This record gives sequence, C-alpha cells and structure tokens, in this order.
Amino acid sequence: MIARNAAAATAFALLAGVAAPAALAQDGGLYPDPGAPDASFVRVIAPDANGATIDGQDVDFTDVGVSPYVEVSPGSLVIAGPDGDSEVEVGANTHYTFAGGTLIEDAVKDSPAQADLLLYNLSDHASVDLYAVEADTLALSGVEQGAHSGVGLKAPLTLTFEVRDGDTTLAALEPVDLRRGTGTTVVVSGSGDAVTAGAMTSTYAE
Repeated sequence: MIARNAAAATAFALLAGVAAPAALAQDGGLYPDPGAPDASFVRVIAPDANGATIDGQDVDFTDVGVSPYVEVSPGSLVIAGPDGDSEVEVGANTHYTFAGGTLIEDAVKDSPAQADLLLYNLSDHASVDLYAVEADTLALSGVEQGAHSGVGLKAPLTLTFEVRDGDTTLAALEPVDLRRGTGTTVVVSGSGDAVTAGAMTSTYAE
C-alpha cells in the first residue's frame, strides 16, 4: 500500500508539472488580457443566491453558485450580494473571489500552459480534501471551512474527483475537463452528510 501511494503521488506530481510550451496552448476559454495593465478580476461565490453586483455591474450565478469574473480597477469597490453591500479593497493584477462575506485572493497561476484547479470549502466541515480518482491521490488537502486552495495541473486532461473528509467520501463529481490557460472551480457546500459539490470553468463578464 505504501508503494502504491508513493507511485500515485509521483504520478500526480507529474500532472502538476509544467506542460507544453505556451506557444502550443490553443484551448478555448483562455484567461483574458485585461483592459488596463493594472486591472484585476473579482467574482462572487454564493451557492444559495441568484446574482450579485460587482462594482456596479450585475452578474448572474451558475448552478454551482459562481458568478463570472468582472474586471475592476485597483482600489475600493462595492459588492452587493445576498447579505447586503460590502466595501472591499483590491490590488493590481490579481484574481479575487468574494465568498462568505470575505474577499479571497485566488490561487490562480494564470499560465497558458497549465490548468488552474481551485476548491472552495463552503460546507460546515472543518476541512475537506479533493481526491483525484485516476491518480489515486489527493489533488488538494486540508482545505479549511470558508477557505480555498489551488494547484496548477498539466492540461488538457480529464479527471474524476471526490470530496472527502478523512476516509469519508462526501460527494463525487462528474469527470472534469481541464484545459490549458483556464481555471476550474470546485465549490463544496452543505452540512453533515448532505454535502454537494460542483465544478465549472471560470468565466468572464463582457
């Protein structure tokens, strides 16, 4: 069992390595070029809401409860969400997610040769892991309640994930297609045994 786990960890480490040169990245949905050199991107995650307003721009949510990213200028801005208005401060050249009343700096590598995989734990579990079935190892581990974590993976590839708390599987996802130069977000929500998880490719408001 130890040898098997070591081999699986090595396989996943290879997945997380640098993939093809940037010039070969031809996948659709690439991270957009910002309209200004110092622009940032902000989105909202709220699984039980239908929409929000980011810096004056209305956005709708997907079934997973994730809005598109909105391009913003560095400085102070207002996010109007299900819990009212919140004034936040954003820096330059950064991706942010507003979830649970907190602005989080996303672990986005923004690499044209890799796929970013992000997990947000909005459940009532103190921490959760994201298990990659094909690699037989953890893609992300110990993601605490209200927090997130991320990893850059080789792409393109398709992986099946399970959300786990220790040895207990809380939710299983459909196979996820990971593409170069894109971000995929997994949102975990719910409580106790009634935990749900969904994945979506990050989108950007026009």
